[in-house]
Order: sequence, then structure tokens, then C-alpha cells
Amino acid sequence: MRKYLVLIFGISLHLSAAQNSITSDSFSGLSAFESFQARKYQSVIGSLKSKENKSKDEEILLLLSELKTGNGDGERIEKWLSDNPKHPIKPLVSYHIGEYFFYADDTIKSEKYLSGVTATDLTKNDQASFGYVYGLLKLNEANYKSAKNLFQFSRKSGFDQIKKLDYYEGFAAYHLGTRDEALVYFEKVKDSQEFGNSAKFFIAKMKLENKEAEEVIAMTQSELSDEKTLTNSGFHQLIGEAYALKDQAAKADAFFERAIELHPSKPSAALYYQAGVSKFKIGNEDLAIQFLTESGLQGGEYAQLSAFQLGRLFLKKKDYEKALSAYVEASVSKDEVIKEESYFQTASINAKLEQYAQAISYAIDYLSFFKDSPRREAMQNLIAQSYLRTSNYDLAIDHLNKVGELNATQKAVYQKVTYQKAVLSFNDGRFAEADNWFRQSLKHTTDQSLKNSSYYHLAEIAMRNNRYDDAISNYKKQSTLNAITHYGIGYAFYNKQQYMEALPHFRSAGQVSDLSTQNDAKVRLADCLYATKSYQSAFNIYKELSGKLSSPYLTFQKGMALKNMGQGVDAISTFKTLFTDSRYAAQATFQSGMIQFESANFASADSYFSQVVDNHPTSQYLVESLLNRGVSKKNLGDLENAKSDYETILKNHLASDIAINAILGLQELQQAGTEVKNLDQYIDQYKKTNPESGSLEVIEFEAAKRLYFDFSYQKAAKSFEKYLKDYPSSSNKIEAKYYQADSYYRIEELENAKPVFDDLKFIRNPLTGRILNRLGEINKRLDLPKEAEEAYKLLIDLNLSTKDTYNARQGLMLLYFKIKRFSDAIVAADEIISSDWKPLNAEQDAILIKAKSWFQLGNIENARINFELLATGQDANGAESNYYLGQLAYKNGEYKKSLDLLFNLNSNYGSYTQWVDQSYLLIARNYIELNELFQAKATLRSIIQHSNNETIKQESNILLIEIEQNSIQSDSTQIKD
Repeated sequence: MRKYLVLIFGISLHLSAAQNSITSDSFSGLSAFESFQARKYQSVIGSLKSKENKSKDEEILLLLSELKTGNGDGERIEKWLSDNPKHPIKPLVSYHIGEYFFYADDTIKSEKYLSGVTATDLTKNDQASFGYVYGLLKLNEANYKSAKNLFQFSRKSGFDQIKKLDYYEGFAAYHLGTRDEALVYFEKVKDSQEFGNSAKFFIAKMKLENKEAEEVIAMTQSELSDEKTLTNSGFHQLIGEAYALKDQAAKADAFFERAIELHPSKPSAALYYQAGVSKFKIGNEDLAIQFLTESGLQGGEYAQLSAFQLGRLFLKKKDYEKALSAYVEASVSKDEVIKEESYFQTASINAKLEQYAQAISYAIDYLSFFKDSPRREAMQNLIAQSYLRTSNYDLAIDHLNKVGELNATQKAVYQKVTYQKAVLSFNDGRFAEADNWFRQSLKHTTDQSLKNSSYYHLAEIAMRNNRYDDAISNYKKQSTLNAITHYGIGYAFYNKQQYMEALPHFRSAGQVSDLSTQNDAKVRLADCLYATKSYQSAFNIYKELSGKLSSPYLTFQKGMALKNMGQGVDAISTFKTLFTDSRYAAQATFQSGMIQFESANFASADSYFSQVVDNHPTSQYLVESLLNRGVSKKNLGDLENAKSDYETILKNHLASDIAINAILGLQELQQAGTEVKNLDQYIDQYKKTNPESGSLEVIEFEAAKRLYFDFSYQKAAKSFEKYLKDYPSSSNKIEAKYYQADSYYRIEELENAKPVFDDLKFIRNPLTGRILNRLGEINKRLDLPKEAEEAYKLLIDLNLSTKDTYNARQGLMLLYFKIKRFSDAIVAADEIISSDWKPLNAEQDAILIKAKSWFQLGNIENARINFELLATGQDANGAESNYYLGQLAYKNGEYKKSLDLLFNLNSNYGSYTQWVDQSYLLIARNYIELNELFQAKATLRSIIQHSNNETIKQESNILLIEIEQNSIQSDSTQIKD
């Protein structure tokens, strides 16, 4: 404010020679004080400067005298005050140092010291000076009431510079709204050389406020000049405003433009606004846009006024993007007319630009704010039409749920948006959510194709949850059953082991267009034929498919079909091609042994079973191979080795179902004369390990399992803990420990789950894959990356199944990305991408990790290539990839390209609010880089109005303030036109 007063009105204020308020009695004959009172500062300095052992009184008098002569040190006086807080001269010192700092433009320190001065502690003259100086300080702070009171106090105390008091009291009165009083004071000084121009300016300004346009023009014409001063610019502005009041737009425009030219710095928002409006009125739309944009950037009330006019201009030019930005800014206006029109236009333009989510947001706001508007029906129609096109399904569903009874159009919209929401959840792998939304969609079945698709997806979800009866029911609820539906039904019956029922559906599924699905349907058709003992028909299909596909499974099934048709030699020949295959070697070798065994070729059978025992010690066929090898050796007369195989089973695999056959084998050997020393002990151990099925132990085990499968994991964990304590030698011990550990995992008690899974990680049975996958996940989440990596790598090395291998690779990929081993994450992603089997969306998830890893490594080109592979997908990966592509373009200085990518994201991925919100903030940053600050402001304003992300709202608010603060200018007039 002080700078404002000095710059506008040319005030030149100097240190006044204030009178001391302390009497000589306080100084016990100190002559320096008398000199100080007489303002003989050099005399004080001369008498005290060289004096040694100065008293505190002399010390401060010297410091003050030096300050008065322009050679002082304010900091030393501050220190003296700090060291002498109760000295009787403190009021005098505080006054002088406060005054000093005021004229040194340090208003903070000035306020600190002057606020501590009590006027009654000062002499009359000091009181007059204090009131004046402290009044100026309050004027600086725009505290006009306090300033006015202080000036009046100064006047009463005898301050002799009356013109200054008149002007500043008038200035304070003007800003307090007491215009008549202000006019009296300004009239007193209008002929003053120091304050005349400024006083006349305010007199004219008040006349303009009273609509006295002619008087303003008459009295200010003579004050105009070609000087570039704030006051001269202000006079031109006032005349422009006067002509604007008279509806003489051309004359007003000339004076506003001249006011801008003569402004010594950047003009105020008010002046730019008035010039812009005048340009608009005379048809110079380009300059109108230029001036209004400058006004709008400065914030405050003129930002909304200017934005509203810009909206009209851009709409007229059909520049809808800029019109939208303008109306967004105008929508925060306190003027209800401007606010209503702005919200209406913002909703309408967003819809025109196909930004439907934003259109809906502003339309809903409109309906909320303007309940009696005649345009409510138009907004309701816009909302309904936008819902048909938006991808912000959550917003659509929420709105429709609030409507109540839906009409036909709304029912159609509801069916579609809930269906789309369901598909989105389904594609993202959130199947429980998808199930709910598909069922919601079926509440209204206007569109038969959507109805069929909903039932199909519900069936697919049921299949994933092993609810095969539900799956079949939903598949059959479709109005027509196509080949892909038959494929699903076939699989449901197949998984229920109802192979005869599955057969006709797999036959129909052979007509699907997708070749991989077609081939899979034929494989399952052959499997069903095999299961129903149509071995020749099954063999024919296996053979046909083997010519097209390289599949160890088909080869193995061919061998099994030949075996069951009695063609043992051909079967063994087929099986031998699999002896080096890691997945089927043990099984193929075992079946070769069984063919020879069943043909009583015991020597050959012994050889094959020995290969299983020696080469595949972790195979599920190990125990049965030991038993059959023992039988073969017995039949070959090698009774001791037969006994050894039986005893191996009883020592190492007592819980196996086959263990009883080993006991029987030993009994036969004993009857044949072979000595078996521990037979009774084996029998007792078997009884303990394998109690009869109706025992209490089995009942408790099944009860605990039931809790687990009913999702009561907390209770299940406790039940399995008790079971393991009560039955430490149970044959179900391994399975019980697995369910206990997994129960802990599912209730997020990872520290309890980890040691149990650790204890199981070397177990080799059908649970091995799940154990190691869980262990990797738990260690990853507990920030134990080394242990997590070990678990995943072990699972890969075991090569148990394609699913287990995928789970391990995915776990490794996510682990490496989490711990910032981005190169390793890329390798793991590539292994997933190139693998033969992977679940739905797995490849896309891997590509995204790969792209983000390249991004973190700074390889922008590789990151871009991979993000582009996902950019068209209508899922979370597509949304995130489009955001990153926009960010890459932004970092590369391709701001317009970045904007195009981000606008595409907003149009097509409205349900992914995390990326939409971030994209809007990045859009604003792009606009800032393009120096399109008005559009940047509008974008930030929209985020602040509608985003639910508090972090992004805060960042947006900070950016908005920065833009306005960098643009704001002080103003010489506040009259709006």
C-alpha cells in the first residue's frame, strides 16, 4: 500500500524531527539529552562518540543521534531494546526505531515497534508524529478504520502538516465507503501541488460512481497528458468509463486503449476488462480476446467477468475448447446470472466436445444450484444423452439410482451402463464385482443382446468359481446358444465329469471361428470320447490334432487310447517319445510299465518302473511304481528286492492309499518263506496313521475344512491349529498345515502364515505350487525380497504346471518392479509374454510392467512402444498407458500431442478416475507450457470443483494461485462496466 501511494501520488515523506517525550529529570543532568531534545544530533555525537564508559542512557542517545543523521544502525538499537526492556526511555526508542523501519520499507519491524508504543507515554509533538506515521502504516495494511483514527489523533495532537492529514484521511474515508466525508477532504487538497492530481482523480472517481459522466469528462480533460504515469493512465480510464456510461463505446474504447498505452507497468485487471468489453462492443473481437484474457489471468472478481465475456466471444467464433475454458472460470462467479449461464454452457459445450463425464458433472451441478430454472429439462436430457456415451459408469449408475422410478429411456441407459461397468470389472479381473453388475444389468432387459451377453458373462464367472451348475444354467438362459456358449457348457459338464453330457456341446463348439478355441474344443471332445470308452474315436481326433499341434498331452492321450484298445506295442512306442518331456516323462514311463505289467512281461515292467523310481523321485507315480516293481520282482523270483520295495513304501509313504498293498505284499512274501522282521510294527504304524474314516479325527478335519471353504478364515485357522495339536501324527497333517497357513494369509496375518508355509516349502505334492506361490507373495509383502525371489524361482524350477509357472513368473515380475530391479522385471515380463499359456489379461499386465520399467530406466522409446501396445485397450491398462504416453509427450516438449492423448484418455476411460484426475492436472501443465494460461486456469478450476482426489486438488489449487499471482496488478479504479 505504501508503494502504491508513493507511486500513484508522488508522495515524498521524510523522517520528521520528533520531540522527545522523556524529561531531563530522567537523566540526572545528562547534557546530551538536552542536545538531543534540541535536535542537535551532531552535538550529541561529538560529545559522546569518543567518551569511554558510556552509560546506557548515553549509549542509546548516541545510537539515536546517528540514526537521525543517516549513519545509524537499526540493528544495534534493536539489540539495546532487547537488553534494556524496562528502561524509561524505551517508548521514545521504540517510536524512533519503528518510524525508521517504516521509511526503510520494513513494515513488519515497523509494526512490531510502533504497536508497542503507548501514545500517552509520548509528548504532544511526539504523539502527533506517532499518529501520522502509525496511520500510514495502517494505511499500508489496508486497515482504513485504524488509519483514519490515527490521523485524527495526530490532528488533535497538533500535527502541522495538515494537507497530508487531509489527503490521507480522505483516502481512508473513501475506502471505508464514507464518500461525502472523503469528498470534503479531497476538495481541501485538490489545488495542492503534492496531492492535487490524486485528489482530483478521486473526486472524478466518486462522481463517476454517482453516474455523473458529463461532469467527469469535463473536469478530467484538462488533467490529461502524454506522461506514462499511473495517475495519468487512471484519468484516461475514468473518461473511458464515463463514455461507457453514456453508451458511447467507440469513444470509451479510445480512452481505455490510451490508458493501457500510458500505464507505466502492466495494467490492472479492471482496465484490461473495460478495454476488452469496449473492443467487444465495437466489433474488434481479436483485441477484445487479448485484453479480456489479460484481465482474466489476474484472478479476483474480474477473472470471472472477463471469462464470461470470453466465453461469449469464443462461442461466437465456434472455438469450443476455449469457450469451455472461459465458462469454467466464470462458473465460480458470485453473480447468479453469470454463474447459471456459465454452468449451462459448460455442460453443453462438454457434451458437444464429447467430454461426457464432464458434461454430466456440470449438468448435475446445474440442477443442484438452479432448482427453478426453466432450462432444467434441457439439462436432464443432456445428462441422459451423455450417459449413453460416457465411460464414467460409476457416475451414471449413482445418478440413476437417485432418480427413483425410471422411465423407458432411463431403463435402457441403466441396463447399458451397468453392463459396461460389469464388462470393465470383468476385464480387470474383478469377477465378484462383475457378477454383481451383470445381475444389476438384468434388472432391465430392454436390449436382448446385452441380456444374452450378461448371462454369458455370469456363466463365465461361475466357471471360474467352480460353480458348474450355475454356469450351465446361465449359459442356457441366453435366447440363442452359439458355438462359444456350447464350448462353455461343454466345459462345465466336463469339469463335473459328466462326459456324456459334455459330448454334444464340444461337437457344436468345433464351429467357433477362433482356431485355438476350436482346437481346444476338439481336444476336449476327444477327452470325453476317451472317458466314455470310445477309444477309437478319441484316438482319431488326437491323431488329427497331433498333425496340427505340437502337444505332449495329445501324444500321451494317443498312447492311452492305444493302450485301452489293446495295442500295447504301439502305445509304448508312442509313450517313448515323451520320455524326455519334463511334464509327461514319469507318467508315460509308468504307463509303459503298466502295459508290460498287465501283459505279465514282468522283466520289462520292472525296467520301466525302475526308471520312474530312479529318474522321477518326486513324481506322483513313485509309490505305485515301487509297489508294481515289487510285485514284478516277486513274480520274477527276486523276493529280497521285492521286500525292499514294499518296506520303502511303508517307511516313507505310510499315509499313501497304496501302503496297505505293501503290507499285503510282505504278508505274501512271509507266507512264501521270506523273513520279514518288522511286519507287525508296520501294521501297527499303518493303523495309527490311517484310522478308519468315521473316527473323531476325520470329523474334526472335515469340520475345519468346511470353515475354510465357507470363508470363515479366522475360525478355520484356530480349528486347524487345534487339530494339529490334537493329532500330531495325522496323515492329513500336511494338508491341515496348508489350510491353516492359507487361512492366516487370507485374513492378512502374514507373520503367522509365513513360518507355516516355510515349513511346507519342501513338500512335493499337489499343494506344492500353491505353497510356493503363497510364500513368494507373503515375503514380497513383508519386504523380504530375497526370500520371495527364492520361492518363485524354486516354483519355476520345479515346472509343476503351466499355471504354477505363470504364477511364479508374475510374482517375480511384480517383485522386481517393486524393488526397482527394472531390468529383471522386463526379463520376467518377456518370459510371460512368450509363454504358451497365460490367463486372461496376463500378457497386457506384463506389457504394462515392461513399459513402466523402461520408463523408469529412462529408455523413453522402448517405454513408448510398449505403452502404445496397450493404448487401445478399454481396461485399466489402457487408461494407465494413455496417461503415460501423455506424460512422455509432455516430457519431450510435445505439448499439443500430449493434450490429444490426454483428451482421448478422458473421453474413453472415464471410470478410471485415478488416471482421469491425474490427466487433467497434466493437461493444465501442458497449457502452462504453451502459455495458454487462461485454459490452464479453467482446467485447474474444474479439477478443484469436481475431483475427489485431495492431493490432486491441492496441487491444482497451488498451480492456480501461482498463475494468478504472477499476473496480478494493482488497480487505480474499481468501476465495472
